[in-house]
Amino acid sequence: MALQNSQVVALQLEKVRPKLPVLYERDDTFFSLIQKREVDRVSTRTARIPLQVQPGGSFGYASFDGGDLGRGSGTAYDYAQITPVGIRMAVEITKLVEYATDASDKAIENAAKRNVADAMKQFRHDLDAALQTAGNGVFGAVSAVNGSTLTLANTPFGARLLRENMNVQVYDSTLTTNRGSATIGSVVKGLGQAQSIVLNAAPAGTVAGDLLVVDGVSGAQPTFIYGISYHHNTSTAGTWMGISRSNAYAVANGVNANNAALTLPPIRLAFNQIRQSLGLDSLGSLVWHGHPAQVAAYEELGFVISEIEKGGANQDLDLLFKNKTMGGVRIKENIHADTTRLDLINLETWGRVEWLPIDFYEIGGSTVFPVYGASGGLAASYLFYLVTGVQFFVDNPKAISSVTNLALPAGY
Repeated sequence: MALQNSQVVALQLEKVRPKLPVLYERDDTFFSLIQKREVDRVSTRTARIPLQVQPGGSFGYASFDGGDLGRGSGTAYDYAQITPVGIRMAVEITKLVEYATDASDKAIENAAKRNVADAMKQFRHDLDAALQTAGNGVFGAVSAVNGSTLTLANTPFGARLLRENMNVQVYDSTLTTNRGSATIGSVVKGLGQAQSIVLNAAPAGTVAGDLLVVDGVSGAQPTFIYGISYHHNTSTAGTWMGISRSNAYAVANGVNANNAALTLPPIRLAFNQIRQSLGLDSLGSLVWHGHPAQVAAYEELGFVISEIEKGGANQDLDLLFKNKTMGGVRIKENIHADTTRLDLINLETWGRVEWLPIDFYEIGGSTVFPVYGASGGLAASYLFYLVTGVQFFVDNPKAISSVTNLALPAGY
C-alpha cells in the first residue's frame, strides 16, 4: 500500500508567515499636529496664560486752544488658568508570553518588546481621541441598551473613539451619577453601520441617554483633556479655562449650520469671523480639521462644477480631489473627529502645558513592576506604564472658528 500523506504529517514543517499586519486603526492625526506646537513645562500648580483682551485710550476731538483733553484708559489684560491632568496606559504581560517568544526560532516577534512599541502607538491614538472631546472625558453616548450590548448615537462620535480592551465608566446624562465601570469586548464602528459596543457586563441601571466616560476620572462633572469642542465653543455659558464665557473674548468664533448640508457660505463666514475679530492679516497658520464625512460633503460640492482638462505630461485622472484645500487652507482629515463639524484650527494658538512628557513610569530606575498573586507571593506576570501629565490650551479664541451641526452625507 502506498505511503499516504496522513502518515508523514508528523515530519512536515509548519510555515508561519513572518509578516504581522495590524487589524485595527491607530491614527493620532490631531495629537501629532499639536504635539509639534508650543509646550510649557509647569509644576502641579495652576499655570496662568496671560491674555491681552481690550484696547485702551480715549480717542476723540480735542481743542488745543486751552481745551480739556479729558481722562484716559489703558490696555486691559486677563489670564486663563490651566492645570495638567495625569494620564496613564497600563500594560500587563505574563512571563510565559516572554519565555515563549524571546527568540526567532520560537516566534516571529518578541511579544514583550513589541508590546512596548504597540503601547506607545496606542497611547498616542487614545490621546488623539480624547482631544476630540469637550473636556469632560465623554467618548460616546448610549442610545439603546440590550443586556451588555450598547447601541451608541451615531453623532458626534458613535463608537469611533472607543476600542476593544478599553475600560469605560457609565455616567448618567447629567454627568452626575457614576453607574460603574466595564471593559469593552468588541466594537462596531464602520461607516454606515449602527454604532455599538459589547461590554463584559453593563453597570446596573444603564439606560439610553447615558454617557461613556474615560476610565479613572471621578465625581460629578469630571474634568479630562480640553479638546477641540471645549476650545472651539461658541457658548456664552459656563467658563473657559477659568474665565467666564460671558466675556466676549472667551468665546470662539463659529457658524451653526442648523443640521443643513455643507455649503460654501458657512466656510467663507468662518474665515471672515476671524478677520473681523482680529483684522485682515490675522488668519495665521490655519488648518481645516474634520472627519472624512464632511470632507466628502465638500468634495461633492465640486463634483457638480468640475471641468476636466487633459493635456500636458500628466495624464492621471483623479476625480476625488487628492490634494484638497478650502479657501487655500489645507484640510487635515481625522477619522476620530466629530462627524458633524469642520474646525478651522489655528496652530499658532494651540499649545500644551505639562509636568511630565510621555514617558515610562519609573521607580528607582525600574520601569517593569511585578504582580502579586492571591497567596501574597509573586504572580507570573508583570506591568509597565506609559504616563504623562498634560493639558491643552488655546490662547486666542478669536483666532479660531468652526462650522458645526452639519448634516451627514449619505452613507456616513
